[in-house]
Amino acid sequence: MTLVRMFAVFMVLGSLAAGQASAEEKLSTRAIKQLFPGQFHAVVKGYKVIFTAKRDGSLIGKYNSARDTGRWSVSRGRLCIMLKDWMDGKTSCSTVVQNQGWYKAKKVKFRKL
Repeated sequence: MTLVRMFAVFMVLGSLAAGQASAEEKLSTRAIKQLFPGQFHAVVKGYKVIFTAKRDGSLIGKYNSARDTGRWSVSRGRLCIMLKDWMDGKTSCSTVVQNQGWYKAKKVKFRKL
């Protein structure tokens, strides 16, 4: 492949990536709080999990017959999640972006049921 063709391919790929990035919309603190509480279908590391986030900040996760509990909150524009067993009780906070009906945070994508 000639240098000119390689450059053209990189330019096309770069513009596609830029288009995808702009399609994602970062949610504000207010927008995240409007999503919660609720029930969500989530994909975590390829596993399909159902999460129920309650008004009091409690969180229940179900995967097949496995179940875990924890807490959810919103802090400084980031969604914070803690699960007792699946996350060893550690809290993870992440910005949330919306793209094509899904919400994405660190290591998880989810949508309301």
